[in-house]
Amino acid sequence: MVQIRRLTGAEMQEAVRLSDATFRDGNQTSMGQLFPFLFSDAALHLSYGAFEEDGKLVSFMGVVLWTIRIGEAALRVASLGSVCTEPSARGKGYASQLLEQVQQFTRDAGASLLLVSGDRSLYTRAGCKLFGRISKYRMNALQAESLLGGSEEKGEIREMRPEDLFAVQEAAETRQVRYQLGINEFGTLLKAEAIASVMRMSQRVFVQESDGKVVGFAVIGVTSDTQLNGSVLDYAGNSAQVVRLFAEAVNRIGLQSLEIPIPWHEKAIHERLSAIPSAEEGQPGTVQILSGEALMDQLSPWLEKQETANGLRLNQKDIGSWQLSDSTGRPSASLSDEELIGLLFDRVGTVAAELPAEAEAYRELFPVPFPYTAGLCFV
Repeated sequence: MVQIRRLTGAEMQEAVRLSDATFRDGNQTSMGQLFPFLFSDAALHLSYGAFEEDGKLVSFMGVVLWTIRIGEAALRVASLGSVCTEPSARGKGYASQLLEQVQQFTRDAGASLLLVSGDRSLYTRAGCKLFGRISKYRMNALQAESLLGGSEEKGEIREMRPEDLFAVQEAAETRQVRYQLGINEFGTLLKAEAIASVMRMSQRVFVQESDGKVVGFAVIGVTSDTQLNGSVLDYAGNSAQVVRLFAEAVNRIGLQSLEIPIPWHEKAIHERLSAIPSAEEGQPGTVQILSGEALMDQLSPWLEKQETANGLRLNQKDIGSWQLSDSTGRPSASLSDEELIGLLFDRVGTVAAELPAEAEAYRELFPVPFPYTAGLCFV
């Protein structure tokens, strides 16, 4: 009989073994090194596993808790990743049982949202939906030169040094929409290079100085191909600073192209990149609302900045069914999981364009801005 429970520290090496066998090949860095907040002996282990009668771990779901800042609001968010099952144990429903346990644990922990790195039917059946809106720009060398020639930003751009860590983390914390990371968390994620390795890239970090002070940075993943291509993994600074950092990365590394994912709310950056081709898509993975009450409570400092938001309430009526209401006289709206997530966070092909009539009055309050989920904090 299978046992579903949280892993102990001594069992995490089995989770590393199973994850490596599923996601890594002999030439790639172990998952144990890439995801220290999942697998490190120093981490508080929150992940769940399925154990068969002989005590062998046959299925695993990794869980990491984050705080995401949306202005003054602090969302309690759980990330789910490194989901894997032994080939001999597949098709037995273990992953579904694990997901139920993870949902209950994270809800009990006070998380309002569950971020999932995948979009398999395992997740979508359980209420996880596509969400968000990202524009992906692709900058080439000619476009980079043009941007550098027209940039009003001055100051030195160079590779990050260890003594820059305080300044780089402080620059990251100036962003209104971000994963909240302490200096040691930030440094750990920079060193781990998780998303760069997942994308089979190496990582470079560039900083911009102004009057001798680091004011911005860009984390760039670089392929090892003959024709180098890159991807922006994280950044901070004002719009002129970050666009100059992107362009300098193309120039200095000699990239054929640089992919730049920018969430919809970064409007000043979008404006500066407007001459560069882009494609719109959703956030990577899916999201589930774990608790409507907790989500509205945690979002309240952000909602209070909007004059027409007052007394918003979000209650789950049944599985896949929600009731949204407020105290301003708007009609109460009944929404499915997909309709609600479309309204709150927007997404490609958004069903927010097809909301029930009574939900139209809430459209002016949303969407909620959200950081890119496949950056340094990817799980």
